[in-house]
Amino acid sequence: MDSNPYASDPSDDEAVSDDLSADAPEVMMGQSMPEPHQLPTLQPAMQAMPVAVPEGPIRHSTLADGLSFSGTAAIAGSITVAGEVQGDLRVSEAVDGHVTVTETGTVVGDITARNISVLGQTVGLLDAGGGRVSLHSTASVSGRIRYTHLQVNGADLNAQLERVRTDGDQRH
Repeated sequence: MDSNPYASDPSDDEAVSDDLSADAPEVMMGQSMPEPHQLPTLQPAMQAMPVAVPEGPIRHSTLADGLSFSGTAAIAGSITVAGEVQGDLRVSEAVDGHVTVTETGTVVGDITARNISVLGQTVGLLDAGGGRVSLHSTASVSGRIRYTHLQVNGADLNAQLERVRTDGDQRH
């Protein structure tokens, strides 16, 4: 027995070649090819099953570094911005979406989402309403921020802050 664990069993090769040779006409050197209807056709071992496309929104989008977008984007999920946006990003209220502006990302416009995380630059309104805004040490934020929970970790911040109270909020 061969010690190579990847070597195939010769009996398997013979079985395959026997199956193909039984249906295939033999062609001698110098002869023309048989008619197409005489050639064997390969059949898949099993029929491919259709893949169900999940209903609902795409869960995550990315605007990569080096790309730019101008306009208003209505997002049904989360988005990561590593490029440049000139316009508004609005995550549907029906989903618990997250907007992340990376270190290379810039947004000049309004961002509306339940969760906003900024590591890059933003100019405009950050509206998390009853959600969370996180500003990291590499962030530069100018404009206005609406939030229920705010986390600032050494960001360059020049903004008006408006805390939005929720029904379950017990702090005064």
